[in-house]
Amino acid sequence: MPVGEVTYGGKGKYKSGEAAMREYIAQALDAMGVTDPAAREAWTKGMLTIAKRESTYNIPTSQVNLWDTNAHGAKQADGAPLGSSRGAWQVIPTTFAENHVKGTSTDIYDPVANVAASMNYIRGRYHVSADGHDLASKVQQADPNRPAKGY
Repeated sequence: MPVGEVTYGGKGKYKSGEAAMREYIAQALDAMGVTDPAAREAWTKGMLTIAKRESTYNIPTSQVNLWDTNAHGAKQADGAPLGSSRGAWQVIPTTFAENHVKGTSTDIYDPVANVAASMNYIRGRYHVSADGHDLASKVQQADPNRPAKGY
């Protein structure tokens, strides 16, 4: 999807908290065709860890990052620079566009679309298997037993 098709209207419109994140991850796994229970559990555990570390499970004050090294570029419809990371999994618009899962929203703040794009990115960037069994070993931010580290 071209980055110009990314939309920014959902900031603050989605539920936060661990239970909500579990629901969003399950919906993203459905959209991605992941049906194996062990794979769903591996992805859920790792992506919950990332959401907790990146946005405290999507709390409103953590839905857009205005201070990291990516936070530059033209202001978008949400008032933040193009390069700012957004949403529960703190995805930047170019990464969101490049890894967008067909059938999910184009709104970067939509948690289902945000986590699906994040999972696609993680699979490609870190060579994590489709079943997610190696997610925590390959992506430190997804491993609750190691210190937080951006991904």
